[in-house]
Amino acid sequence: MSIIPSPKRNRKRILAIETALNVLENERRYVAKELHDGIAQTTLQLGLQAGICRKLLERGNLEMLGQELIALEGRLQLASAQVREVIADMRPPRLEPEAPVSEYLQSAVKTHRERGGAPVELQINLPDPPLRLSTVQKLTLTRIVQEALLNIRKHARAKHVRLRLNADPDSINLVIADDGKGFDPAEVEALPVDRRGAGLANLRARAEALGGTLTIGRNTAGEWTEVKVTWPK
Repeated sequence: MSIIPSPKRNRKRILAIETALNVLENERRYVAKELHDGIAQTTLQLGLQAGICRKLLERGNLEMLGQELIALEGRLQLASAQVREVIADMRPPRLEPEAPVSEYLQSAVKTHRERGGAPVELQINLPDPPLRLSTVQKLTLTRIVQEALLNIRKHARAKHVRLRLNADPDSINLVIADDGKGFDPAEVEALPVDRRGAGLANLRARAEALGGTLTIGRNTAGEWTEVKVTWPK
């Protein structure tokens, strides 16, 4: 005798599949934008600079050729670094699956600082014994933090960042706040898809993958921009 899934279970499965597809599509958009805005532009400049070097060589202008070759070497190193960053962003953190969530978040903060990001004040207030988060949940949280910190580095011009993870009786809260210039989420959402980037969409899709919600706004003092993800225990 076959067992027919209930309509409620079917709806949950469909929602989970749609969320996963949204995450994948947003990842593709992110990679495409990173390749276009970073690596593609750098390689275009490399081609132009190689042409300048060829002309200088033909004219026998070895002094200027030496200067251009130094600049060319610098751009090659930049292109290599950009490729490594995109690859690193797509890989999971190099941590044991059973590592606590604090180590996952510390790994994201460490990468942010290595890439020139503003100092991060990290606060983790979780119950004792600690929450039993699955590897997928910890990785999803890490991706949310990575995306938020990337947006801060690119757009916020922040001097300080606060990262907080805590638990209420019924929910878990992740807050990433910065003292940068801020932005209006509604204005970003109103832009055409090809201009708005994938940052907010990625954050929202990942929050939904946790079964939670994403809110963005200014704090009560109006001085910090806060990205908050809340999901039930």
